[in-house]
Amino acid sequence: MTSATGTVALGPGRSMLDKGELREAVESLTQGADRRRALTVVVQNRLLTVVFSPTGLRTAGFDPRSLPYDRVPELVEEAGTTLGVGSPRSWQLTADGVSGSLRLTIVVTGGGGTGTVQTDGQGNVLRRSGS
Repeated sequence: MTSATGTVALGPGRSMLDKGELREAVESLTQGADRRRALTVVVQNRLLTVVFSPTGLRTAGFDPRSLPYDRVPELVEEAGTTLGVGSPRSWQLTADGVSGSLRLTIVVTGGGGTGTVQTDGQGNVLRRSGS
C-alpha cells in the first residue's frame, strides 16, 4: 500500500492566507466518499500539499478539514512580526499528525532571520522561537 498526495496551486495574486483560500483548497482535495486521513499537510503562500494515509489502513493521522483555518494568517503574522523577522519573504505551515496528536509548525523567513511558532491542533501556541 502506498500513500497518496494531493496538491493545489493558486494563480498569481492569490495566497493561501486570503480569506477562505486554504479551506477551499483542502476541501477540493477531500471531496467525495474518500475521506482518508492526512499524515502531513504543507502550506506555502500559493501551494498546498497533502500526504494522505494509505487506503484501507487505520493509521495515525488527522482529518485535514480540521485545521484551524481562521488562525493561520495571524499565526504567520505572529511568527514574522513578533519574533523580529522583519519583512517576511516566505512562510510555510506544516501540520503533522503521524504521531497521533496534531501539531502545526509555522516558519517565516525574512531579512531579520527566521521565526517559528508551534501550535496544537486548535492553533493554540505551544512554543515560539526566533533566530
